[in-house]
Amino acid sequence: MAMTVASRMTAGAVTVGGHARLQQLIDLVEGRRVTGVAVVDDFGRLLGAIDTADHPDLFGPAGGPRIAGTPRQRRRRDRQCRAVAGDLMAAAEPVPWTWPVARALQALTAAGTDVAYVVDDLGCVRGTITIRQCRTAPAARTALKEAGRDQVRV
Repeated sequence: MAMTVASRMTAGAVTVGGHARLQQLIDLVEGRRVTGVAVVDDFGRLLGAIDTADHPDLFGPAGGPRIAGTPRQRRRRDRQCRAVAGDLMAAAEPVPWTWPVARALQALTAAGTDVAYVVDDLGCVRGTITIRQCRTAPAARTALKEAGRDQVRV
């Protein structure tokens, strides 16, 4: 039997509601020291994700808002401070927790991302999984070896 995503994932992803204000998001990013947050609906289903790297004018290197900048940048930041999380999110590809690890690795590679949000049967976010977690799984190593890529970089 193949190893499933549920056995390799990191449980408890950082989530925020789609109507959360930017200041709440900034406080969450600073408090948890994360670079990505899942945006969920009222039932906990994945709507999208916010990556701090996608918004360099809002999040500084320490995860907080930048204070310096040109007047134009400050006006843009002030407008975005009135934004809600749903306005800042990008699409996120969910990975069902029942998938085999090898299939999750293929999905992550095809999407060109290092991390994906793991969802249960109802679409609720339950955790995250990274390429590194997939590649270190014995089932993924076997699948890569069978595919002719027996050198796994971890």
